[in-house]
Amino acid sequence: MFKLRSLKGTRVVSIGALLGALPLAVSGCGGAPPPAAAAPPAHVVSAAPVAKEEAPDLTPVAAPADLVALARFKTPRTAVETISAWAGLPYKLHDVLPAELKDLESVVAWDAPLEAAVALDPLGEGKVPQPLAVVSLGLTSLDGALSFVRGRGQRVRQLRAGVYRIGDSEAWSCAIGVALGSAPARLVCGERANDVDGLFNYATRGLPSLPLPSLDFQMELRLAPVKTKYAAEIGSARLLGGFLLREVQLDNPRFDRALSDVAYGLIDETTAFVQDLDKVRIEGNLDSGKSVANLRFDMKFTSQKSWLVQASAETLSMAEPAPEAFWQLPADSTGAGYTVGWKPGRLKPLGHTLSDLLDAFLATEKVPTALRDQSTKALDGLFAMNTKHVLARGELTDIPSEPLLAADYRALGWEIAGIEGDPKALLALMDGIHGVLNNRDLPRALKAQGLTLDPKLMLKLSGHAVNVKGFKPGAKVYHLDVPLEVFAKLVKQYGVELPLVKTKTPVKTLPLSFIVAYDGERTWAGESPDEKALIKRLEGLKDPKQAALRTREGLEALKGTPRVAGGFLTVASFSGQLGAAGAHGADADQMISALPHHGQTPIVYTADLSASGPELSSSFLVPRASIEDIGALVPVLVLMGGKHHSLATP
Repeated sequence: MFKLRSLKGTRVVSIGALLGALPLAVSGCGGAPPPAAAAPPAHVVSAAPVAKEEAPDLTPVAAPADLVALARFKTPRTAVETISAWAGLPYKLHDVLPAELKDLESVVAWDAPLEAAVALDPLGEGKVPQPLAVVSLGLTSLDGALSFVRGRGQRVRQLRAGVYRIGDSEAWSCAIGVALGSAPARLVCGERANDVDGLFNYATRGLPSLPLPSLDFQMELRLAPVKTKYAAEIGSARLLGGFLLREVQLDNPRFDRALSDVAYGLIDETTAFVQDLDKVRIEGNLDSGKSVANLRFDMKFTSQKSWLVQASAETLSMAEPAPEAFWQLPADSTGAGYTVGWKPGRLKPLGHTLSDLLDAFLATEKVPTALRDQSTKALDGLFAMNTKHVLARGELTDIPSEPLLAADYRALGWEIAGIEGDPKALLALMDGIHGVLNNRDLPRALKAQGLTLDPKLMLKLSGHAVNVKGFKPGAKVYHLDVPLEVFAKLVKQYGVELPLVKTKTPVKTLPLSFIVAYDGERTWAGESPDEKALIKRLEGLKDPKQAALRTREGLEALKGTPRVAGGFLTVASFSGQLGAAGAHGADADQMISALPHHGQTPIVYTADLSASGPELSSSFLVPRASIEDIGALVPVLVLMGGKHHSLATP
């Protein structure tokens, strides 16, 4: 849903809400129809034709200079019914309409574009006036729509030739008029009469005439009018930041200076990014021939003043097809991807800046020097790592019988990543975290901040060497023990209760293992509650007998074309979230297995960069098979009724 909020915080323009109001507007702007025998009000325009009525104006209208957003749904009925058919849901648009709105089909042109527009209000009051916003629905005929509205006892007032205000709703303002494009007339609604008056001509004689080539849906956000009109406000961001900064300073010169550098750096980066950004587009298309839904997200830039845009533009020369390491990942992965990352060394200055801020804060709080050094070293190491990598994740198959361990195994599964270069930076990061968690001064430092924790609730991290077949000597495993109470608090935020179940072998902590190994070319890292299964996954990368992604179907879009990132996900990759939706872990596994395609069909995503602007484009290819799986899952989730069950329930 697209929203524009006034800085006053009093009004919200929501295209989603406006779209939802259109059927109500056509059926009488939400008002209940009077008894059939009731006489029409005296001010209702007569249904009898007016002799020699002035011809309506059908002159094409250009887009408003301050247009900031538009959305177009090319053929709502065709799109809805196609997706419904793919999902195996026996519904057509007529079936989902309430009984009192069934006769809308004689009035609404459902295969004409459903449209919306938002523009800055040139006559609005206040420093940042609420923008104008309308939605527009195609009608089969002007006379038919007017007869429909009058038949429901609603007020109709002629504004000019071919244009009529309808209804008396306080929540919405609506007008009907002749239109250009595929529909002879249109219903235009907004939150205020001012919205409709300001954008009616464009909604009926401008936007409907724009082509939608090979697209079923398009939404575009334009930043240029906002930047022009509110240049002073954007430029004063530093001044506002200065006021806010004073609220969090600690009257410590070193910390306040470091905080000021970070804060103003973020403000400058945000301002520069807004100045760089020109347009944001979201597009969608249903390809019935290939049985796939194409979704695309574009960001168009006009300059490269911000760090983020500069760093992104640098990756253009680094683009490549999915590397061999990607095709080497396990074939049964529920999701996998690759990225060329940032230019080497790009993140180091950020790491140094944040490390200085952390060190200054810890020094202010009188944290012991050894703990400060370990903490800043760990943070600095995070930004020193190479960001070019491949990644895969999947589900564990050997689930323990103990309920809480089973929940841990299902929630985390396994994940492995291959990072370009040697393991020094990653080992330094893990050793830094190990040093912080095991530092004897940590409990005392936390207590000084008013955080007195029971020693039983402290995270414990241990590390030791491990042998991983096919990798160089020196692999290391880090074993993290998460206290049961901590895990219970983490999952409770998803609405899942974890009672302390009494078993023969009570669980006090839940395991999570991290492994770092080097094959001479790249560093491989993995995490999972099951250390043995994780080692087996890593060793499988070097075993030619193990099935790899190169044997998996549906990934053709990732072959050959250079990109800055790509990969896939599956319906099965969300099985862990089904527990939060109310399913027992084993039940969630059974639901996925029972789907028509078992949730295994790849939904491919890609990220491309062009030198024009530059422009960053992300796309998703959603196959019909994935939509069929989602359709089969919907009734099950509805029957669950959103009820949450304990993960410890047998």
